[in-house]
Amino acid sequence: MARADQDWSVGTTYFPDPDAVGIPDPTQRGWPAIRRAWRRGWGVLVRVSRPIARLRWRQKIALAMALTIVTTSAWIYFGPASLANNPPLQNAFLYDRNGRLLAELMPEENRVVVPLSRVPKVVQDAFIAAEDERFWSHPGVDPLAIGRALIADIRGGRQGASTITQQYVKNTFVGNERTFGRKVREAILAMRIDRRYPKKKVLAAYLNSIYLGQGAYGVEAASRLYFDRHVSFLTLPQAALLAGITSAPSLYSPRVNLSGALKRRDHVIERMLLLRLITADQASAALSTPIRLAKPKPRPVPAPMFVDWAKKSLAEEVGEDAVYRGGLKVTTSLDLDAQEAAEDAIADLLPDEDDPDVSVVSIDTSTGAVRVMVGGRNKHLGDFNLATQGHRQAGSAFKPFVLAAALEAGKKLGDTYHAPSSIRLKYKGVSWRLSNYDHYGYGRLSLRRALAYSVNTVYAQLIRDVGPPKVIDVAHRLGFRSSLSDILPLALGTSPVTPLEMASAYAAFDNKGAWLRPSGVEKVVDQNDEVLFNGERDPKVAIPADVADEVKDALRSVAEYGTASRVRLKHFDVYGKTGTTEAHADAWFVGFAGGIVTAVWMGYPKSNKPMTSVHGVKVTGNSFPARIWERTMESLLLRSPTFQNDERKSKAKPSPAPAQSFGPTTAPEPSTEPEPSPTSGGFPIIIPTLR
Repeated sequence: MARADQDWSVGTTYFPDPDAVGIPDPTQRGWPAIRRAWRRGWGVLVRVSRPIARLRWRQKIALAMALTIVTTSAWIYFGPASLANNPPLQNAFLYDRNGRLLAELMPEENRVVVPLSRVPKVVQDAFIAAEDERFWSHPGVDPLAIGRALIADIRGGRQGASTITQQYVKNTFVGNERTFGRKVREAILAMRIDRRYPKKKVLAAYLNSIYLGQGAYGVEAASRLYFDRHVSFLTLPQAALLAGITSAPSLYSPRVNLSGALKRRDHVIERMLLLRLITADQASAALSTPIRLAKPKPRPVPAPMFVDWAKKSLAEEVGEDAVYRGGLKVTTSLDLDAQEAAEDAIADLLPDEDDPDVSVVSIDTSTGAVRVMVGGRNKHLGDFNLATQGHRQAGSAFKPFVLAAALEAGKKLGDTYHAPSSIRLKYKGVSWRLSNYDHYGYGRLSLRRALAYSVNTVYAQLIRDVGPPKVIDVAHRLGFRSSLSDILPLALGTSPVTPLEMASAYAAFDNKGAWLRPSGVEKVVDQNDEVLFNGERDPKVAIPADVADEVKDALRSVAEYGTASRVRLKHFDVYGKTGTTEAHADAWFVGFAGGIVTAVWMGYPKSNKPMTSVHGVKVTGNSFPARIWERTMESLLLRSPTFQNDERKSKAKPSPAPAQSFGPTTAPEPSTEPEPSPTSGGFPIIIPTLR
């Protein structure tokens, strides 16, 4: 490549060859203008370089230093700065559909952001006294503190010089690397932020980001961790205790080192007195106050199986990263009153520790919103969820899907089949012999009556005529994701499925054949009160509307005069189906009324132990599962807005289940205590992040 040389004695300039430096060919359009610009630019560079080249080396060094200072000052003064690099991780809060707190989802960082208006002045003063007494006057760095630190270093001691602004920059942007370059970047960013933002906003950002031990970031999270109260209610001794932790959170956390925390607290109080932020009387009273910490106790989570499942739904709706980035307020679909009613019904009817387990799922048939999810008795967060993971045989509760496939294929509810007490059938070369549950023959029965009486021999013939693949196709369209076997016994529910799948599929029968994916989230609001998700979902037409209506009509016959004739709800028609597997290892009742579908399963999760004598009862779908279904549905329907606006509400009262020989049935009395608001003092409040 050609080179530009300069004879400084005569001022002659040799320009580099344009072709050698990649300039376009002169024949190209616009080349003359490019060539002129190239020559002018090179000439300016040469003219500027001449006087610099004539300077002595000391002058050149001085000029370089001056240019560096000017450039750095301009960068500090005019450069961009922000109080937030990435949105800090924050806790998300889950509420039930009526505003009752369900759970607080914590990332690895326990953080709740609050505005400075919610942080009392005594807390602000405590941190300023402990960390940065000239915070309100310095430009982001404190020259006096830096000078003191240098003198201390020379004398062999150690003293911090970082301001509150620098500490925020260190925690948020540059990290804790002990290098000179990091300290320079920290100081520059601190000055830029101090110039751009009001002091109060800087202080708010610091108080929401400072680490205060035990996984707590920010004064609100630490206040709740150590004192079980909001930061707005902290006293002087409590504020000083938190401020004292900042210098070494792992060392001065009161849960780790109570005596060390006490010394740090007293030091902060003395500093506040010295700076005249408090009076002598206040200091004396605070110094004599013992440290009283809230007892660490795990907060019980209502509906833990639902909360676990709803977290996954939340991640699907807004993205996994957003769950902890936006300080979310999440209104879930859960009806906590109905959830408690279902749990109470289970506890009342099955009080013994060795009783079978139960799972309950209730879904709004028009929206797919899950109202109740009991994943088993005495479950905790992270446990195995029977509602979503408990795959069990559905028994005769699966027959409606065989009926739906047959109706799609052109069969009618009035079509009749021979209904012997037992029958032998063959499919794909495999012979299958089966009997009716009661070993009774029914002559000829219509498909409607065969469903009502749950006649196995009729539905075995029906699936043979329609074909198991057709039934499997219908089931998959109705939301089943479990593996379904291409065999005739599928008609009797031999392929294991989950309660959530059963409830979701039955919901389509009440929704004109439209299926909606079950969800636990109805609304998501971020820290700026912007709605990220409003609960809207698009239904999918799974089966024709006329087919769904006919299956629904047949399910009403089951409750009117069939195997579920004992199931009743005041003021509502019941549509449902019982299911009992071989040797009474599983018992189901799945049904809907008033726009809500509920599936109840009962059995032993880890075995197929027969339930031939539970409190003296041979368990079927019409026994314990039906009673639990009734009490759950009463709680859901008799408090629903639709029913409350109906003229029948004055006559309706939740009725206890009729007395049976298999256990207590008294329904719990509805609570008379008002439900707290999610914005009341007893609940955490998500406040927009300060930026």
